[in-house]
Amino acid sequence: MRAEDERYFERLEDQLESAFDVAERAKERGGDPKPEVEIPTARDMADRVENILGIDGVAERVRELEGEMSREEAALELAEDFAAGRVGDYETKAGKVEGAVRTAVALLTEGVVAAPIEGIDRVEILENDDGTEFVNVYYAGPIRSAGGTAQALSVLVADYTRALVGMEQYDAREEEVERYAEEVALYDKETGLQYTPKDKETKFIAKHIPIMLDGEATGDEEVSGFRDLERVDTNSARGGMCLVLAEGIALKAPKIQRYTRNLDEIDWPWLQDLIDGNYYDDEGETADDGADADEGDGEATAENDGDTDASEDGDAADVPEGPPRVDTSEKFLRDLIAGRPVFSHPCAEGGFRLRYGRARNHGFATAGVHPAAMHLVDDFLATGTQIKTERPGKAAGVVPVDSIEGPTVKLANGDVRRIDDPEDALEIRNGVEKILDLGEYLVNYGEFVENNHPLAPASYTYEWWVQDLEAAGADVQALEDDPRIDLEFPAPEEALEWATEYDAPLHPEYTYLWHDLSVDAFRDLTAAVAEGRIERDGDGSVDGNGDDSVLVLASDDGVADALETIVIEHRQRHDDDRIEIDDWRPFVRSVGCEPRQAVADGAALEPDQRPEIELERTWTDGDLSERARTWGHEAEGDNAIEAVNEVAPFRVRERAPTRIGNRMGRPEKSESRDLSPAVHTLFPIGEAGGTQRNVADAAKHAETMSDTPGIVELEVGRQRCESCGTETFKNRCPDCDDRTTPDYRCPDCDQRLEPDEAGRVECDHCEREGTCVETREIDVNDEFRGALESVGERENAFEILKGVKGLSSQNKVPEPIEKGILRAKHDVSAFKDGTVRYDMTDLPVTSVRASELDVDVGQLQALGYEEDIHGEPLTHEDQLVELKVQDIVLSDGAAEHMLQTADFIDDLLEQYYGLESFYEFEDRQDLVGELVFGMAPHTSAATVGRVIGFTSAAVGYAHPYFHAAKRRNCDGDEDCVMLLLDGLLNFSKTFLPDQRGGKMDAPLVMSSRIDPSEIDDEAHNMDVVSQYPREFYLATREQADPEDVDVEIAEANLGTDLEYTGFEHTHDTTDIAMGPDLSAYKTLGSMMDKMDAQLELSRKLAAVDETDVAERVIEYHFLPDLIGNLRAFSRQETRCLDCGEKFRRMPLTGDCRECGGRVNLTVHKGSVNKYMQTAIQVADEYDCRPYTKQRLEVLERSLESIFENDKNKQSGIEDFM
Repeated sequence: MRAEDERYFERLEDQLESAFDVAERAKERGGDPKPEVEIPTARDMADRVENILGIDGVAERVRELEGEMSREEAALELAEDFAAGRVGDYETKAGKVEGAVRTAVALLTEGVVAAPIEGIDRVEILENDDGTEFVNVYYAGPIRSAGGTAQALSVLVADYTRALVGMEQYDAREEEVERYAEEVALYDKETGLQYTPKDKETKFIAKHIPIMLDGEATGDEEVSGFRDLERVDTNSARGGMCLVLAEGIALKAPKIQRYTRNLDEIDWPWLQDLIDGNYYDDEGETADDGADADEGDGEATAENDGDTDASEDGDAADVPEGPPRVDTSEKFLRDLIAGRPVFSHPCAEGGFRLRYGRARNHGFATAGVHPAAMHLVDDFLATGTQIKTERPGKAAGVVPVDSIEGPTVKLANGDVRRIDDPEDALEIRNGVEKILDLGEYLVNYGEFVENNHPLAPASYTYEWWVQDLEAAGADVQALEDDPRIDLEFPAPEEALEWATEYDAPLHPEYTYLWHDLSVDAFRDLTAAVAEGRIERDGDGSVDGNGDDSVLVLASDDGVADALETIVIEHRQRHDDDRIEIDDWRPFVRSVGCEPRQAVADGAALEPDQRPEIELERTWTDGDLSERARTWGHEAEGDNAIEAVNEVAPFRVRERAPTRIGNRMGRPEKSESRDLSPAVHTLFPIGEAGGTQRNVADAAKHAETMSDTPGIVELEVGRQRCESCGTETFKNRCPDCDDRTTPDYRCPDCDQRLEPDEAGRVECDHCEREGTCVETREIDVNDEFRGALESVGERENAFEILKGVKGLSSQNKVPEPIEKGILRAKHDVSAFKDGTVRYDMTDLPVTSVRASELDVDVGQLQALGYEEDIHGEPLTHEDQLVELKVQDIVLSDGAAEHMLQTADFIDDLLEQYYGLESFYEFEDRQDLVGELVFGMAPHTSAATVGRVIGFTSAAVGYAHPYFHAAKRRNCDGDEDCVMLLLDGLLNFSKTFLPDQRGGKMDAPLVMSSRIDPSEIDDEAHNMDVVSQYPREFYLATREQADPEDVDVEIAEANLGTDLEYTGFEHTHDTTDIAMGPDLSAYKTLGSMMDKMDAQLELSRKLAAVDETDVAERVIEYHFLPDLIGNLRAFSRQETRCLDCGEKFRRMPLTGDCRECGGRVNLTVHKGSVNKYMQTAIQVADEYDCRPYTKQRLEVLERSLESIFENDKNKQSGIEDFM
């Protein structure tokens, strides 16, 4: 580690320690459940594993093993320690297996996710039919967060520990085998699996697996056969078990086999049969039939490019029959919903063009899109919007990159223009008739590595061309140093000169999309060009042609279509019977025409007269080779690139051989994280607060006129003061102010009980579990008024104070109302654990500018930023600096929310804890340098971050390693941030729900520094170079395996001084917040408005089939919604409008049996058929299939039969005609 990195971490930890000291002093004085901070600090993964599990000795042993072996091997080594009793204080065999399995999962998930504690319910020892003992592991739904590899290896660890402690393997009964198969299929239908094994594959695993996989019921539907089995507790699908069997064992079999081969105690020979697919019985059936459809998306249909280059492509005998192309995949179009547009169908012409590279705000499951394109798709794409994509992964978060090519559009006036300026996009978007091309789509090499996807043929871009030019013998450095030359955007004559002089491919700026044009259309276009003329435009401009000329072609629909297809800028003036093209020389030469100067009749030129330019065609149709005439991908002759290369005087590469289809997924997010509904205090008030859960109303509530207002019967935890014996529900004794402890009693004999070392409370006499929860009357009015007085506030300090109806925690300990009063005063709400949170969509950034963060150079220097990325002293706001790994950028909304939270914390310290305020912020600039917690909802560990600046985008930018430390990539998910002192002061495990998943999304431990070797290894695959080598681009033509090319990725620097630095990028962007701040999906009003905009955009996009979009919206959104709502209507409960009591069926009297109030339906007609007429209208307008229309008609009749009264049906006059 470099000295500057160590100083950075020490600075963070000093700040953390200062805040910790304040929080500890406060906790000792307040009425919190615990008198100390409840979030332990972990400096490394070993600490996190031990803190989450609570098993002493694990951290020390993990550190011993880390340097000697992989984590997987360490997990197996720890199994030996548990079995031998060297780690963990377990007396039973079941306990040793359970400890080993939980530790293995924690180790394999870096001690971050909740799977080890929430995803494994328990381990039991059961008996086989022959009387031998076997291990049964109960999995639960949260095991999903561990991932397939950890799930599979947890089974292996369980089996290894079983063998070490001397138990036999599980021998499945035939009905249990059948049950596994039915259950996996049912779970996949209900919830969905990443990989769904066929029934035979599931049965094969069930017959051979040496551990019984069991679990809790997670679904409502039950299996139809093999019910009420002796060793299976439920008839519903067991989600955790299904995940482990399908996404663990079945999907990750090769990884498991890697470790079983090295273990003497256990043997899984059946894994090889599973991998080979030898479990099938039917003749001719193979395992390939059940292969995951993800595999093969990137397979090639040919092996080489269409470029004519004998030196690179080899002998003519090796030349392929067509250009290299990836296969199309429609997976991303599944589950299309209304209001979220399709931007391109699979590999469609006019769609996004693949460009390789990584921008500074890019990588790690993101996609770079030009901000002009974001505006021109009617603002449906904004920074952070998720898109479902065709390749290389399944989803990505959108980031703005304006150093790639923007979209090309056809305007209503006939102009075809490429838009590379977002301001131009805003100016012309109302006049866009057609979006001919969406521009480039930046994907980094690391995405192909991470997704194990073959490299797709690369677009011919400047960074490839400049290396081709150098390979051809040009002195590129001299050209770059020449101030008169712009290598990236040269003049046409310069591009032609380089192509002919050096025998290099034509510059990509003048390389058009010839591969999208058929050979026949190319011939016609050439003929039209030969008949064209060169005119002076009369304005004296040069237009890059060395003169002020323009190419004029006769107006023709076929010619216009061809020009639009190859995406060349031009002007269509059909009223004047002309089509005009500037920068015409490279285009004319590409179609095999030569411009020649001529003067009629040899007459002398006047002084101000220039010679006329004629266009001469240099080839005939018969000159084209058979190869050029038949070159194509889907059909013979559908690709003109070979023809271009035969007639042009230079080489021309395919400009964009790979298009990527995608559609909108989730919109970006920047919102406060609230419970539903939002509350200010975790203090229960039952139904006394009404529908608003208003504490003030509860303080006045009385059931009858004779009742005392404010007395409410509530279920809370009983606490006892050890000093004076007072019983209360508070954490401090109201009589002597000493701290109280839970008063556990046996529910049968009322004997007072004490928890054992594991925290369990049981009555030995009655063999019942003890509890401290009781129902008692609480004077909410007294508590509310006392709390107001305690913090010196009046009721008019806030609009409303919202409490909870009841507590879901195990001991039902309420939070002090004082905290809720101060939250309400500052308009922030409490989450389930007492913290205040703000959610932002995750996006990566590795280098930033002060100017885009709304900070100045002095602020960056004060945070330790001294040099820019080039090693120059930091002096001005436009310099790029490399972001430190735990520094984050807040959205504007998050900054405002943090200021409110900071004011709340300051008031809390002063008015409740009696300490000095801590933050004392005046504006958001004071937030710069402050510490926060970042955390993902599927984890139980927070990561410390530091605020460095702000962005107008509705996202949270941070270093990729920061997101990876939370076990996240940036494919559209959102995570929360918490102000550091809020978490330290207000979080308590005591508040967490006592239910499955209750410990997820809770900071049970915090990481004070990020170790790159202990984060999610997806971040290690991100490339960290400033340029991809020429060999990489050539390898993409072969659709090579990404592992076979040499591009440096972050993994190469792990464990070196460079592991925190050197994150270079290939592309810059002007500002990380370019484009719309919010997606149109969030700014448009109703769902109908969103869907209308979605379908209107489909009409404008050349790459989209609007009829197919309409069909999919109806099939995947409207029909399931209508059918589901109809089912919900038939199964609904009824509810009292006064007291909220629910009834399975409507009482015969129509009145509530509890309070006499009016009982009403919970699902109404309007919510059932809200999309019916819209779906019918869309089906007619977009000419959907008759089958789709008939389905809608049948459903409409079903709705009419339910909601229309045939005996009292309104008639129209036409009924009597």
